[in-house]
Amino acid sequence: MPKKMLTVLAALSLVLAVAGGGLAADQTVLSIATGGTGGTYYAIGGGISKLVAQYLPKYKLVVQSTGASIENIHLVANKKVNFAIVMPDATYFGYTGGREFKGKAKYPNLRAVMAGHASLLQGAALKSSGVKSFAGLKGKKVALSAPGSPSKFVSMAALAAYGLKPSDYNATYLTYAEMIQAVKDGTIDASMVFAGIPTSSMLDLSATVKINLLPVEVSNYAYVKKHYPYYAKAVIPANTYSGQDKPLPTISAPAVLITNSDVPAQAVYDLLKTIVEHTAELGKIHKAGNAWNLQDAVEGIAIPFHPGAEKYLKEKGKLK
Repeated sequence: MPKKMLTVLAALSLVLAVAGGGLAADQTVLSIATGGTGGTYYAIGGGISKLVAQYLPKYKLVVQSTGASIENIHLVANKKVNFAIVMPDATYFGYTGGREFKGKAKYPNLRAVMAGHASLLQGAALKSSGVKSFAGLKGKKVALSAPGSPSKFVSMAALAAYGLKPSDYNATYLTYAEMIQAVKDGTIDASMVFAGIPTSSMLDLSATVKINLLPVEVSNYAYVKKHYPYYAKAVIPANTYSGQDKPLPTISAPAVLITNSDVPAQAVYDLLKTIVEHTAELGKIHKAGNAWNLQDAVEGIAIPFHPGAEKYLKEKGKLK
């Protein structure tokens, strides 16, 4: 698998180079792993790539669609990609060797670049199903996340807050695009998208069919905070999605841009500087891009910063 993936990346880089008229003699190809094409990670990765093309012509940043955080951590740690967008809990456990990585692998070579937008849990069911709460998913078929993505743990935390154990529902794993289509087709009872807002897959779903968005109410959040301290409470503003006329309480976690300790410090420094100096432009590409700013760059980081990132953040007074 790693060799095959490396070959695919090399081929993709070559295709992009040819399509763009060829690489300049001094241009360096870098890569960033994101998530499914219907999710915010992919949109943000694409936006960062556009910033690189405009402001860092000595680099070409290739965007890769993946199964999100866990796959991305393996890719970065094994030097198959240079950068990746991942969830903070997955980053922590990848570095320390816990949870999905317990007894398998831990990656002390993972390094943080910056924190970005908060991903929010967006649970949805067809209005015609009558399901209005996570509690109503008992005995139902629920798409928790993409295969291999730790987003499932966020969904499971919300379900647990309403008294549901894994044996109480039928879990399935689909990409965001697949799960939204499955809700439309009625082959699953609910979808769980964990992404920045608004996300394209949820915009599509809410504009196409009538849905109930599922809240994680304040009274149930205490359970989440006690058992899953790396998640935070959040609110999806009213009218974010079609038919949603009230604010919706839910849970969230900030995305983290990571790299490998062997990636050159100058490349990391240049990329971080470009992102935070052009946050407004990234926000025009996708609303979640506004959160990739200097003010929040160190929030939720539980692994060491890469020296290139550390240098820039110290210059800006964000690290001591």
